Amino acid sequence: MKILMVIDSLDKGGKERRMLELIKGLKKRGNQFDIYLLSLTDRIEYKYVYDLPIKFEVLKRNFKKDPTIVLKLKKIISDFSPDIIHSWSTMASVYISISNLFSGIPLINAVLADAPLHLNIFNKHYFRVKLTTPFSNIFVSNSKAGIASYKTPESKSVCIYNGIDFKRFENLRPVDDVRNEIIGDKTGDIFVSAMVASFDERKDFETFVNAAIKMCFKNSAYTFILVGNGPTLEKLRNKVPEELINERRIIFTGKRDDVESILQIVDLGVLMTNAENHGEGISNTIIEHMAMGKPVLASRGGGTDEVVKDNYNGYLIDSGNEDQLMGKMESLFNDRTLLESLGNQAREYARANFELEEKTAEYIELYRNLVPDTYRMPS
Repeated sequence: MKILMVIDSLDKGGKERRMLELIKGLKKRGNQFDIYLLSLTDRIEYKYVYDLPIKFEVLKRNFKKDPTIVLKLKKIISDFSPDIIHSWSTMASVYISISNLFSGIPLINAVLADAPLHLNIFNKHYFRVKLTTPFSNIFVSNSKAGIASYKTPESKSVCIYNGIDFKRFENLRPVDDVRNEIIGDKTGDIFVSAMVASFDERKDFETFVNAAIKMCFKNSAYTFILVGNGPTLEKLRNKVPEELINERRIIFTGKRDDVESILQIVDLGVLMTNAENHGEGISNTIIEHMAMGKPVLASRGGGTDEVVKDNYNGYLIDSGNEDQLMGKMESLFNDRTLLESLGNQAREYARANFELEEKTAEYIELYRNLVPDTYRMPS
């Protein structure tokens, strides 16, 4: 089966990771799938894309809304003759819908990756979803909440959760090396909470930082790691008293390629979101923490409610509620038996619900259903 995949970029983001994990899962099935991946910008942060056994090409736009991309995509569709077109971002879906207008090739619009509370036609992603709905055979969301938020037709909407290759969590860097690099040679009781995300308006690092400052002055055992980069990073770093940075109590690591290794030294995962204007779909960060046996505290709302189960694998926190966040951190610091129990259940939950092989099979079934009757895919 020939699959043409199109995405705006390969930035370090959730949908990009989901797409690459799916490609890995498909290629494990040998030569059943011939995949041609196009990125519409040259922002390629997942460098391992070059090592995948697929055809990968950057179809760079000369400017943001470059109409020549439509003609280039049309030629690629004609030359490659895919059985399925699979788009992963809203602008890519607009381009490919026009290019595919008279080709009749089934289009999977896998762009529902978040679940904002308040969407209207003035939101660019919502507008693009509505614009491409007539040309899409199916919408894929990674959460049930995403389908509800974007109000895509029930008859052409499906939820497929993130597939995770759990082998990523094997053969990691030695834990002592990671600890020494990140938090130094501290001894005694240390309790590490971490938030891994982009520093932008969608993620509520501010609530996490405010809580971290207060808790550090309350108890010397508390240590906080913030992993990621983005436009709000410097502003938040400047809020932190210099002594807490110098003592490695609040640690900004920047963007990292070894998050799985860092999670070895973490006790508790956190993901705070600005739920009013964002709302998570299913966050890879939450699953990754759970896969490493770490319970998660996360903002209530969106797809997060489908993953984080109170008093089972973590706790839901009301959006922006600093006191609630600190209270749960403190209770888990004081009850290590509960912390361990939640962590073990988190690991089991992640591996039971987000296995790459299982999610790949769900996509293959979707492909089978969309392929014309005259085509028979090898078993």
